[in-house]
Amino acid sequence: MLYRYFVLMIGASALLIGVQIPNFVTQYQQRLDAQLTEALVYYVQFEEIAEQYFDGDMQALIRKHETSTEDVFRAEARPLRELVERVARFRYQQAQLDTSYPEQIWFIATQADPELRASTWRMYSFNVPLTQQAVITGALFALLLVLLLDCCGGLLKACVHRLRRPKRQRR
Repeated sequence: MLYRYFVLMIGASALLIGVQIPNFVTQYQQRLDAQLTEALVYYVQFEEIAEQYFDGDMQALIRKHETSTEDVFRAEARPLRELVERVARFRYQQAQLDTSYPEQIWFIATQADPELRASTWRMYSFNVPLTQQAVITGALFALLLVLLLDCCGGLLKACVHRLRRPKRQRR
């Protein structure tokens, strides 16, 4: 009896955790969009310079900074390169998140920008959204966790039962 209450409590907790997944995906996407928008404010200005002097080749602009005789321009090369890489990384992530919901979850779990994922988690706003997607995700998460718990409990019971049988009966 107590075991069933424990399983119900685990299931309810898993349901509440599961409904957070779509919310986390949304908050990650919003944070990614904000970071990309901020980076593009500066990127666009350098892109215009590259367009004017290097036919739009940002790498040529960076090389020009790196090989400049002026210390100040050589010093600008590293932040400029980092900005270009950051914009490319954020655009790639946006493209990866423009997929189906399960693919979005998998991408965030396995390939998301660690810094962005950590800041999303740090600033995460918990709520219980009652969207269809959240309820289905929560229910599936709860079902999988309860099934896993029941399987582990069954295996443990079988092992204990086998160990308690007298040695003569084991043969």
